[in-house]
Amino acid sequence: MREFGWDDMEVLVAYLFRAIMYCLLGFSMEIVYSALFVEKTLGVRVQRRVPYKYLEGFVSLYMIPIYALGLLFLFEPLRDATRHLFFGIRFVIWALGIGGAEALSAFVMDKVFGFYPWDYYKDSPYKVFKRGYTLYTLLPLWGLAGFLFEFYSDLLRAVSDQVVSFVLNL
Repeated sequence: MREFGWDDMEVLVAYLFRAIMYCLLGFSMEIVYSALFVEKTLGVRVQRRVPYKYLEGFVSLYMIPIYALGLLFLFEPLRDATRHLFFGIRFVIWALGIGGAEALSAFVMDKVFGFYPWDYYKDSPYKVFKRGYTLYTLLPLWGLAGFLFEFYSDLLRAVSDQVVSFVLNL
């Protein structure tokens, strides 16, 4: 059995840094989406705690593993594999891939927990599947999010070495 070494620590810190940063981006995007756009993509009104004018957004902590692990271990390798493709093809890949990942995540959470954090989708006329695991109206937004994730992923990878160096030299 091999010992845990310094190189392993560098990889762990880099992965942890990127996972945390993916969670922060995902939470930020979800809060903005839920405050401004959720009713437009749902096609129905969402019951809010406070009036719309407060622009209150919402996010679930159940999203942490989805953002951290999904973007780190699914998105990054797919980004590497699609980097050379025409942007229109990448847009379709991101729209269908992220939409599919959302639907699969919802299905698994629904079976394990009996709910999923965006279960209000089931009230939408644009829902995909009977339980509304995702929405047709989100596909263009997922395509655009994929392009944002491309830029963000490249940025995080570019600064990871500096972050690792800083953390390990504390």
